[in-house]
Amino acid sequence: MNKTYSVGIAGLGTVGTGFVNQILKFKSNSQKIANIKISKIAVKNIRKKRNIKLSNLPITTNTLSLAKDKNIDIVIELIGGSSGVAYKLIRESLKNKKHVITANKALLAVHGNELAQIAEKNNVSLNYEAAVAGGIPIVKAVRENLRYNNIYKIYGILNGTCNYILTKMENDKGDFKDILKDAQNKGFAEIDPSFDINGIDAAHKIVILSSLAFNVKLDFKSTFIEGISKIDSADFKYARELGYTIRLIAMASISKNSVQQRVHPCFIKKSSDVAKVVDETNAIIVQDKSIGKNIFQGPGAGSGPTGASVLSDLMDILRGTRNLPLGTAISKKLKAKIDNIEDLSFSYYLRIKAKDKPGVLAKISKALSSQKISIESIIQNPPVQTQNAEIILVLHKTKESMLLSAIKKIRKIKDVGSSVKFIRIENSI
Repeated sequence: MNKTYSVGIAGLGTVGTGFVNQILKFKSNSQKIANIKISKIAVKNIRKKRNIKLSNLPITTNTLSLAKDKNIDIVIELIGGSSGVAYKLIRESLKNKKHVITANKALLAVHGNELAQIAEKNNVSLNYEAAVAGGIPIVKAVRENLRYNNIYKIYGILNGTCNYILTKMENDKGDFKDILKDAQNKGFAEIDPSFDINGIDAAHKIVILSSLAFNVKLDFKSTFIEGISKIDSADFKYARELGYTIRLIAMASISKNSVQQRVHPCFIKKSSDVAKVVDETNAIIVQDKSIGKNIFQGPGAGSGPTGASVLSDLMDILRGTRNLPLGTAISKKLKAKIDNIEDLSFSYYLRIKAKDKPGVLAKISKALSSQKISIESIIQNPPVQTQNAEIILVLHKTKESMLLSAIKKIRKIKDVGSSVKFIRIENSI
């Protein structure tokens, strides 16, 4: 490492500040190990208050200048967003034969195939360990080691905000809206939390892991995504009675002819590995035919963990370690058939509010049996201060399209109305 590498950093938010603080300490303590020079730091607003002194740092507001600066060897993008200036910066930096490090999962999930191809053509690195699960080294583990073990399933908890909300609800600490507000106050949720609570953030990450694990092209548009905003405290009450809890699960798996890529809330057994993952922690389980099960668990966000992952990617470049961005050449990546969620089969939790009248349950059972759906168990609660009772059904495994057809019929029952909710049950994780 005799060469001094010049680094340009775009973005000085939570992750950028954490990374700069780490790199400054790293350089001062390890000058003999690595020669790193921060040439430019691009920010949108110089006047913004930050937990870092800017007086001695080379600040600019011209973000795209990093891609054009001939003195910069490595561009580190920590802005975020699937398009706009972040996309332009990475694309132009790669075209100008600069190594790139990013924490931007949204951009990779949407534009990763194109950017990987540009990086390959110009023989430069595109590293993104920080983009998936913060401080957990899952990208390198899958891309460089485990994918050779014939991975057939990869799943887990990939969004700390949702996990924080769900585990608080599990412990009777409030309902969804109240806990979301608490998470925002504590900094676990963004002011606009829609990417998190709607499952989009977790979907970006599982799409990347799916591409690495199964040698398929990135395909975000075909991924099924469902968030957690419809989960309430009563769902957790019934889950406990039935021996389950609820988590937002990101899942990718492969069969002979197709790939599953999906994110949605699930009932999972209390004994499951992922059921034990609480608060803002992330966990990824990789199942393959050589080792069996590998569990990766740790902090999924924050300046320290994410900054450490960026620094790890930087060290790879300084050591001369270069991997193809998506594990194999983009020309050899397969265009996978992504399964439609309606073609998949699950067991289900079905929660129905209906008038407390004789014959209602029989009509519901008839609607289910018309689609050849059988009932495993029933919880029926009498009405409290209203005329409506709650009927909880656990259904045997059935194709989702058939369940949706049955629900249409149930909603047409005069004494039921539109209040029908279902949550998929994952008994295999």
